[in-house]
Amino acid sequence: MKKKITTIAIILILIAGSWLYFQQKVKKNKLTWRVMPAVTRTVTESITASGTINPVTQVNVGTEVSGKIDKIYKDFNDRVRKGELLAKLDTQTLQMNLEDSRIELRKAMLTQNDNHIDLQRALELFDENMISQSELQRYQYSSDLSNENVEKARFSVQRAETNLNNAMIYSPIDGVIISRAVDEGQTVAASLNAPTLFIIANNLDDMQIEVQIDEADIGKVEMGQRARFTVDAFRDMVFHGTVNQIRLSPIVESNVVTYKVIVSLTNPGQVIMPGMTANVEIIINQRQNVLAIQERALMFRPSKEVWESFKLEWTEELMAMNRPRTRAMGMPAGGGGPQAAGQPLAPPTSAPGQAATPGGEPVLIRQERGSAPAATATQKVNVWVLEEGKPKLVNIETGISDGSFIQVISGLSEGQEVITGVNQPNSQQSSSSAFGGAPGGMRVIRM
Repeated sequence: MKKKITTIAIILILIAGSWLYFQQKVKKNKLTWRVMPAVTRTVTESITASGTINPVTQVNVGTEVSGKIDKIYKDFNDRVRKGELLAKLDTQTLQMNLEDSRIELRKAMLTQNDNHIDLQRALELFDENMISQSELQRYQYSSDLSNENVEKARFSVQRAETNLNNAMIYSPIDGVIISRAVDEGQTVAASLNAPTLFIIANNLDDMQIEVQIDEADIGKVEMGQRARFTVDAFRDMVFHGTVNQIRLSPIVESNVVTYKVIVSLTNPGQVIMPGMTANVEIIINQRQNVLAIQERALMFRPSKEVWESFKLEWTEELMAMNRPRTRAMGMPAGGGGPQAAGQPLAPPTSAPGQAATPGGEPVLIRQERGSAPAATATQKVNVWVLEEGKPKLVNIETGISDGSFIQVISGLSEGQEVITGVNQPNSQQSSSSAFGGAPGGMRVIRM
């Protein structure tokens, strides 16, 4: 009897274990909604780019004469004053050129004096009708030519004196030497272009970043906008600056058009060094303490397979949402407004200057340059929320986006769960689109 009871108990335990195993397996393989609650946070719309940090005023100090560097008086990082001696070239050859020019001047002056005497004698003879008019003109010509030669010799002396003075390299501004390109004993040649000997930065407390912005984003950039940036040398520090200039000259490289934007910054501790690469984020718009949801919630669209796996009714309206949309001339893309679980949807509306958004389809929003950001970045879209375990389609009004989160102006409340996708079992990643394709979708574009 005991043996029979033991056998029955073992069989019941095996049946119960098998039932629990299959129940757990079914539960494990069951699809679940991936949700993200609406939260209060700061949403920042920005443009990112990289640029080089340089001093505001930077002067290349060169030489106008060729020669050998005889002496260097200043080195890297030395502070200099305007007119302070930086370096000196060997003046031996220049001094010889000056003496040679002075000798040529004296010879020209002697010739001038001799021709002047001959001219005076010729004038006396001409008055006594002893020489012809043509002879007198030849004496006059020789005297005038000697005068010109004297002037030319004087200019040669002045040029030699200037070259001798230019052998002394002086600082043109107050500042800091950030580069020295020559050493003592090195020969420099100033035949066509003046070689650079020193680079002097006027002030390292005030610097600027030269950022190249793509032509698609340059319309959003305006003077006075705030910017923040980081440098690789101080990864944990965030620095701040201001857009100071938008240069009109385009830069074309490989058919890519960019524009240079100057971001000014203060560097009181001089921790930032010239030439560093800055990762810049220009803040176009910012909203603090606003309701926001993940942008992937706008991409979620249900599919029939997923819908029926949750034992939900697949309706004609839902089917219309998933049909490929075509764009007719003069007509926006999209179909009629869908319904979910018998809940009617409010017809999509748009503010003045916006395009309509049938079916909650994201649309292109154009922002006029100089206009207030608060009035140009709103649109009506549809998202799915989870209420009592069932999805429900709601129409919301959105604002600015930072690429991950988008501002919600109306239509949702804080903590309300918004469907962003479906968690697929036995898969390394869950899909944000219920079409069965790869995650992704249409982004909201603002210009």
